[in-house]
Amino acid sequence: MTKDVKIMRAAAALLLCIALMLTALPIKASAATATVWDGRSELKAGHTYYILDTIRVKQAFTVPEGTKISVREGGTLRISASGSLKVYGELSAAIGGTILNYGELNIKKGGKLNIYGVFQSSVSAKINISGNMTVYNRGSVEVSSGVKIYKGAEIYVKGVLSFYKSSDVKLSSTIRTVEKSMLELRGIMSVSLSGTIDVSGHLTVGAASNVRCSGKLQLNETATYTRFKPITLTRSGQFTDTRPTYEFENMTVDILIDEPDVFRKGIDVSWAQGDSIDWEKVAASGVEFAIIRAARGYISEEKPMAEDVCFRRNIEEAQKYGIDVGVYFYSYASTVAEAREEAEFFVNTIKDYKIQYPCILDMEEQYQGNIGKKKLTNMIDAFFEVLMENGYFPMFYSYKSWIETYLDMSTLDKYAVWLAQVGDEVTYDGGYYIWQYSFTGRVNGIEGGIDLDYSYKDWPTIFKKYHLNNMG
Repeated sequence: MTKDVKIMRAAAALLLCIALMLTALPIKASAATATVWDGRSELKAGHTYYILDTIRVKQAFTVPEGTKISVREGGTLRISASGSLKVYGELSAAIGGTILNYGELNIKKGGKLNIYGVFQSSVSAKINISGNMTVYNRGSVEVSSGVKIYKGAEIYVKGVLSFYKSSDVKLSSTIRTVEKSMLELRGIMSVSLSGTIDVSGHLTVGAASNVRCSGKLQLNETATYTRFKPITLTRSGQFTDTRPTYEFENMTVDILIDEPDVFRKGIDVSWAQGDSIDWEKVAASGVEFAIIRAARGYISEEKPMAEDVCFRRNIEEAQKYGIDVGVYFYSYASTVAEAREEAEFFVNTIKDYKIQYPCILDMEEQYQGNIGKKKLTNMIDAFFEVLMENGYFPMFYSYKSWIETYLDMSTLDKYAVWLAQVGDEVTYDGGYYIWQYSFTGRVNGIEGGIDLDYSYKDWPTIFKKYHLNNMG
């Protein structure tokens, strides 16, 4: 036998020995491979399921412990009115994925709901949470349904969690938000003795909300807070605000919520009514306030930024006959720098007068709407910073459709709004403090049609109280 043959036989014997040893060892189960779920098949324990298309759940399913359902980019999980999911494992919407709840969703103890993409729950749906829900940085949760969050659950918000005005939430556990996140309470919410809302991001309490707290509401140092309606604290309810004092805190809607509501009738005027307004007759007709155009922005080299030609006569005559006045600036700005320049011109125009009503930015040009929400927000902030630096209370004016289409009011709702919506009722969901309801009104002392307005706060008293608008 040659040396090479001996080596080959020895190697073969060694391989056979290894093979026999391996067969004697217990075989470890391999990890479950991901399966595309069809919305009809039973969900097996320990499996991972993907949803890549639109799947409708029309009956009751259970997601067992250790099982994951992931709605991937481009996929939609739709829980129909007849459908339900009990989640003991994990349900996730990835970035680009969507979960739509029209039925019943139960996140059981130990279960998880993770939202990186979009989650929406309709008015007719139900949500019960005994486990954990996390809304990640790019995640958005919009809830219009009934929600029960049981003791021991944990809601963690890094993105946006919105409870709309038709929602009804019973909170017996904790909602915790981080810096730069957003929590919107626009419907009914009852916070029990064991419930906590811990805010480090932005909290909005909507005008149609009804929030009753018997537990804890904590605003941390990084929190920002916009409220159009007060939160009702019961005897056991606790509210803690550790935010630092901001220079402009007396110039946002925060100071208005606890002020009593009033009802005042008014008008708004500009050069369009000419210089022949008989303000004595206007006052005698029952007009209590007038919003007067002070100036407008740059249009062209032939039409530079300018004071309204009738401003000084209008403000002096109106105040002479006991009519309280507010002022507005009509904007043509398209950059942050231009917005700041307009505001500086505005302040210089009104500086010699006591202003009993807000100082208003009128923005409604179509090309401004096309600038983009982020840039528009920066422009409005810049304009109002100039006003607030000079002690003037800011307000934003535009049409309902313009506001809803072009602005991110979840960011801008710290500012008071003068809403233009012609008709007998307002259908705008956000907060507003002056309503322009007609463009064709008639008032003694003014020829032709005139804009008519209602106001809902005692602005002169508020501004005297906080030493704003030269009213100190």
